[in-house]
Amino acid sequence: MLAQAETSLRIADRLAAVIPDHRDPTRVRHCLPDILRARILAIAAGYADADDLDALRRDPTFMMALGRAPGDKLGLASQPTMSPASAPTLRTLITLTYEMIDIYRDSHATAPGSITLNIDAAHGAQQLTFWNGFHGERG
Repeated sequence: MLAQAETSLRIADRLAAVIPDHRDPTRVRHCLPDILRARILAIAAGYADADDLDALRRDPTFMMALGRAPGDKLGLASQPTMSPASAPTLRTLITLTYEMIDIYRDSHATAPGSITLNIDAAHGAQQLTFWNGFHGERG
């Protein structure tokens, strides 16, 4: 279902469109949208570490979710294939942020008037944490 949602919203395609791809086109086997799509779905499936994609790249269920036939010789992108896309510039990060906001807005029949972000600086240590840990306030 998540793969269908990603496809209908074109999340990977839209994000890839704002990320410069400096790879040699004659040597590219996995296009940037496919790389992003695999990473997005891996994270959503609980595989937070990009190294997990080395094992998932041949997983039949994961391959089908990403539009590939099980047993496809090429497989999905591995972790080393993703590494060049993992160091975006500040300009790219800002552009990606605006694109993600646009994707979120476009996912609604009527765009919301505002978006509230609840950022929890104490993730994993909430109990008895009264202030955020950005400036060493936690005691």
